[in-house]
Amino acid sequence: MEAFKALKEALTSAPLLRYFDQNKAMRVEMDASAFAIGRILTQQFEINGHLHWLPVAYYSKKLLDMETRYGTGEHELLAIVKAMHHWQHYCQGARHPIVILTDHANLVWFMTTPNLMRRQLKWAKKLAEYNFNITYQEGKKNPADGLSRRPDYKLPKASTTLTAAETVRQSFCLGSNDYKPVQEKLYTLAVMTLRPRRPV
Repeated sequence: MEAFKALKEALTSAPLLRYFDQNKAMRVEMDASAFAIGRILTQQFEINGHLHWLPVAYYSKKLLDMETRYGTGEHELLAIVKAMHHWQHYCQGARHPIVILTDHANLVWFMTTPNLMRRQLKWAKKLAEYNFNITYQEGKKNPADGLSRRPDYKLPKASTTLTAAETVRQSFCLGSNDYKPVQEKLYTLAVMTLRPRRPV
């Protein structure tokens, strides 16, 4: 746990995290897993006479349930769309083409592909607002890999697909007020069902 805290401090401390400079070129390093996407916005800064790509911002997001059903290529493409949208205040009107680094080689030709599905066409339309180039980068060289694999984003399937009965049962056990109206209706229904009926 101490190592994680030290890493967290190192990634957010002043020597590493830089302020955005609109005059510098941008690079977005991204990765997608089956359950999340991670991105790092970097710019080149000079340190001791050498240029280094340093992070300006980090961002990761757990995928929605329907997004987890997309294929690998669409996960990577979705990461680009969400990165551009999340950092649009940096990316729109950029003075230099934004370099997008991905470990999915097929995305390099995405914007020139004639046959796209409806969802991909929608994303291509959104991306047309930005000046960018997609470049392949080997997966093991991608620092955004860790952001797309956060353990707190990965939940076992069973816990994300509770039945209604299980949800209500858990709410009774946990004393949740969120399900109070449902609990009261179920209690009333149970009392009415268990009450002995009068002969007709």
